[in-house]
Amino acid sequence: MGRFLVTVFLATACFAVVTTVVALVDLVLSLMRWALSSVDPPLVNVQSGWDGALLTVAVVYFFVAIPILAGVAILWDLSASRHRPQVASSPRPTCRDQQVGVVLTAYDDAASIGAAVEEFRSLPSVAEIVVVDNNSRDDTARIAVAHGATVISESQQGYGYACMAGLRYLLDRSATEVIALCEGDMTFFASDLDKMLPYLSDCDLVLGTRTTRTLTRAGSQMDWFMTWGNLFLAFLIRLRYWDTTFVGRVGLTDVGCTYRVIRRDALARILDQLTVGGNYFSPHMILVALSSGLSVVEVPIRFRERVGVSKGAGGSRSRAVRIGFEMIHEIALH
Repeated sequence: MGRFLVTVFLATACFAVVTTVVALVDLVLSLMRWALSSVDPPLVNVQSGWDGALLTVAVVYFFVAIPILAGVAILWDLSASRHRPQVASSPRPTCRDQQVGVVLTAYDDAASIGAAVEEFRSLPSVAEIVVVDNNSRDDTARIAVAHGATVISESQQGYGYACMAGLRYLLDRSATEVIALCEGDMTFFASDLDKMLPYLSDCDLVLGTRTTRTLTRAGSQMDWFMTWGNLFLAFLIRLRYWDTTFVGRVGLTDVGCTYRVIRRDALARILDQLTVGGNYFSPHMILVALSSGLSVVEVPIRFRERVGVSKGAGGSRSRAVRIGFEMIHEIALH
């Protein structure tokens, strides 16, 4: 049902865009015809502007087909929810006092990695910091070591490869019960870890969201384009894992936030299923978590201007659009 809802929504959005463009073009042509027919003698004959066939299709689609499909989806979900086994949540130890292992991905982040490591080191809950050097051409690795981090190298180029390498390292070589994933570019506040940890008493994975206006600092990458794009993609995930009562299994508003924390046992369940090495790793991890039955929650966190040059979606509009289409493909077909 989730894939069906996503497909219908994307088809509806495309049809709405095409219909709007055709209507606007037809309106302009109609005004031109009217202007040319008003002269004496008329240069053209006045013709009907709007294509009646397209109007009929649009009316039937939006006012008949879509309401019927929405009703079927809601009834389907309500019927399925009655037959789902009710699993009582097992008591979990609080994570507020547990030690945290932190993974910081880095690619040519010499200007920021030292300060990022120091911010996390200042938190009493952080026991270990691993910086994943993804083929940096500057002094990223040397500076990270100088500030007390463990540095590992990932030769496969890509944000997702760096994430998987760091997560695998902490899962295999660390005893920390909580693992945090972040970037070494200083866009996030390390201290927001303290607001995310309490939720792990009830959830497996806690995601940050950068779409809260009051917590987003001036100069950050979250302009209208990035914010609206993330809200759109987040809604697709809510459709993909639809729940009628709560409008999706997770109240998601940001798919690209790279600051998140996960319980060790939950990471062990999904790590082998993580396969995306590119920049759309973040929504991929969310989809894998949801499909594996993990409980996920989103928490508003602060976001500020990065230090250095962005290598991801924030670097250029064309790159952001390309990554966005990769994310749509992942959401629709995962």
